[in-house]
Amino acid sequence: MANKIKLKLVLIFCSACFVFIFSTFSTQPAVNDCTEYQSAAKNLIKNNSLYAAEISKTLDYRLFSKRTAGFPIYLIFQNITPWVVGLASAFLLLLNYFFGLNLLSYLTKKRETCHVYSWLYLLHVPLLLHTSFMMADLLLTTVVCLAVFVYYQVPVLRSKKIRILSALWCLGLLIKPVLLPSIVASPLLFFYLKHKHNRFFSVTLLPVVVVLLFSYFNKTQTGIFEYSSISTINLGQYNSKLLVSEKFGYDSAQSYAQRKEFKTPRNRKAYINYSEELKSLSIETISSNLLSYTKIHVLGSVKMLLDPGRFELYTFLGIKPVAFSLTEMIYAKDWKKLKAFMFADLGVLFVFIGLFFINIFKLFSFIFSFHKIKKNGFVALVFLYFIVIVGPLGAARFLLPVSVFYLVFCSIGWTSFLNFFQKSSEG
Repeated sequence: MANKIKLKLVLIFCSACFVFIFSTFSTQPAVNDCTEYQSAAKNLIKNNSLYAAEISKTLDYRLFSKRTAGFPIYLIFQNITPWVVGLASAFLLLLNYFFGLNLLSYLTKKRETCHVYSWLYLLHVPLLLHTSFMMADLLLTTVVCLAVFVYYQVPVLRSKKIRILSALWCLGLLIKPVLLPSIVASPLLFFYLKHKHNRFFSVTLLPVVVVLLFSYFNKTQTGIFEYSSISTINLGQYNSKLLVSEKFGYDSAQSYAQRKEFKTPRNRKAYINYSEELKSLSIETISSNLLSYTKIHVLGSVKMLLDPGRFELYTFLGIKPVAFSLTEMIYAKDWKKLKAFMFADLGVLFVFIGLFFINIFKLFSFIFSFHKIKKNGFVALVFLYFIVIVGPLGAARFLLPVSVFYLVFCSIGWTSFLNFFQKSSEG
């Protein structure tokens, strides 16, 4: 078994090297997130600002607070050099593989699960291809995996473990705003630990402090006390717009996005109005169609689990993004346009279909691991958080922070499934 694991490790390393070399010497479409992170890192050095674009051009005030400081600082330490970031990402890919093996050894003693997990990890395209992008998802994945490792594996005092987990929580918040809703748990955890252990663990309130301080920094830049403008952007551009697409069709969604509330704010006063008006419009749109929104929110979670990594695959292969949103096409049931795009490159389509069936296999295997998930509350809670928080967009990259756990439980589920039928045939 050890030799098989070493073989998979070599294959993963070689795959990461291939991705790195291919992405270095090929021309890929510009990814908006990558460009914004690089700009934020450069502006942090030159202008003491996290503005996520060229500050000398016409300003978009949303970009002053869109990106949090964690990943831009990470890029600064690597001189914002693509090949250095690529090598660091390959290292993170291998590190997360070992975090998965470690969690697997804690959850089960069945050695064949390691073999299944290694193959699933090697075939998990979104995780592999993210080594070629300057995006925060892979780094957040590592922080989340490290937190689970500390919780289950590190034999340290309770107080020290709580301090480490709180620090990782803060680090995760600084890397991506997706963890922002989780700070609701911070004061709850504070009082829970006081009740259970009759001791105050003030360190559990650090995530709230981080959010307050960073929100104050953003207020000095934009005039609005907020952790990240991406919350408002997503509420309007994705949550409410996708709802309109599902409810009234694709054309209605485009008309909705042309309303004055979506107009790009070019100064501080315009941004304050933009934030207030877009939030009001989006909340009103969602609350008046709550049942339909609930449906597409749930569908977004399912879509995230089944998505083979269309964004990663098409971007890595240099296929330029289309002028329309594929997710909007799905919710609007505009199969004609969707089919036209997907069938434009048959070779990539066949790869996509193959990966899609692999994802169905993963989901099927995951279902058979529920007995193990229920017994491990911490990792189940972390996994459930990312499943619920994703929203209707539901792309594979949003599963990335917990994708290692997902693959671990898939391997356990598949092994349990095989053992069940083996015992049935023997009986």
